Amino acid sequence: MGTTETLAKWIVETSYEDIPPAAYEQAKKSILDVLGTTILGSTTDIGQLIIGHTQEEGGNPQARVIATDIKTTSANAAFANGTMGHADDFDDLGGIGGHPAIVLTPPSLALGEQHHFSGRDVLTAWAVGYEVGTRLSVNLHPDRDWHPTAIFGTMASAVAASKLLGLDVHKTRMAMGIAGSEAAGLRRNFGTMTKPFHPGNASRSGVVAAKLAAMGYTADPDIIEGRQGYADNFGGIKCNLPAVSQFLGDFYYLASQGTRIKPWPCCGGNHRTLTGLLDLIQRYEINPDNIDYIEHVGADAPCTGALLRDEVQLGLEGKFCLRYNISAAVIDRKIDLSTFTDERAERDDVQQFMEKVRLVQNPDVLLRKEHIADGNMDASVRVHMLDGSEHNVELGAAMHLTGDAVVDKFQANASFVFGEDRLAEPVRLVQNLEELDDVSRLMDAVTIGS
Repeated sequence: MGTTETLAKWIVETSYEDIPPAAYEQAKKSILDVLGTTILGSTTDIGQLIIGHTQEEGGNPQARVIATDIKTTSANAAFANGTMGHADDFDDLGGIGGHPAIVLTPPSLALGEQHHFSGRDVLTAWAVGYEVGTRLSVNLHPDRDWHPTAIFGTMASAVAASKLLGLDVHKTRMAMGIAGSEAAGLRRNFGTMTKPFHPGNASRSGVVAAKLAAMGYTADPDIIEGRQGYADNFGGIKCNLPAVSQFLGDFYYLASQGTRIKPWPCCGGNHRTLTGLLDLIQRYEINPDNIDYIEHVGADAPCTGALLRDEVQLGLEGKFCLRYNISAAVIDRKIDLSTFTDERAERDDVQQFMEKVRLVQNPDVLLRKEHIADGNMDASVRVHMLDGSEHNVELGAAMHLTGDAVVDKFQANASFVFGEDRLAEPVRLVQNLEELDDVSRLMDAVTIGS
């Protein structure tokens, strides 16, 4: 069997009991987190535009839009929830090219509500979609500036939707074929409203692909491995197609590596630096007025990849600018939602301090051949003081939230829309999602007028 057929057969045959319990615990953590970021996202300019667009589109009332009283088609609901949930770039990190929950939760809940699926159904589809999307993202290695969450998330969304709708092997291959042509997203749009559009579009595309395939709509059955197909177009020089299906069903990325919950509402590419830098400036009580310059040494060429912004005029742009994040962290001694407002971004203090931040590529990486250049991730921050002293920090793993901090983050985000009396119920329902007979009950807890 080819890669597409092998994956489709596994998708169809995998049951709730086949997946390790640890995978479901990771999924529930991320589902709760993205519900919170979606509620928060509904209050942003992006959210308000998406809500207005969804109201204008109307549609058959199949599923609800989170934090609103809108009921629309499951495809429209998936799009709205997927876009709003990524509005602040505050949702989780992990497989599927970066942001798993935002491309898996909206289609799963939309179809789950439309068809009254159980929590077990949703968890199974979520985990299966995560596995396929992650296997594609870690083995295809794109060498162009696609947005990985968009291209791999579209396929993962279609897989989750196909699993929920109970498609057979042939129709699952058709859904994946359709999704292959829906997949798109350009990094150039990072720092604009269109970056959140990417996961929203991936969520909607997955629903559309699976529904069309269920009706008999056709696509190429070997979309992943076929010439001129998915791997040919999205795979880079290190693409390892056989590894996509290797140990399928024996090794689960979701259980083994899990997802990471963000503590800061900005691109995850900043988080490793912020973890080390915030600790440094707090430990030594560094005064920004006494700093001569800061040097960041990293593996990537400056202003490439996700952190492509060098200048910042808008808060959204600041989320994808390492110099801005370093400057704001040093001046304010914190990073939070207020860091990425337009008002904060345009203030002279942070704009002037950005001139003191120098980004340098690790010289060892520069000496390496292209196919192994990303094998050295050593990075550091050097703070040079006006008195000639210097503070250095070697950057290790990025901080992420665990345990009660995940719940606290959800409740803080949800409090932007809901009163304190409504903050506990979504937590309880997600933490016991496998016992829920109809996920519509969860949607009741995160929508208005329910």
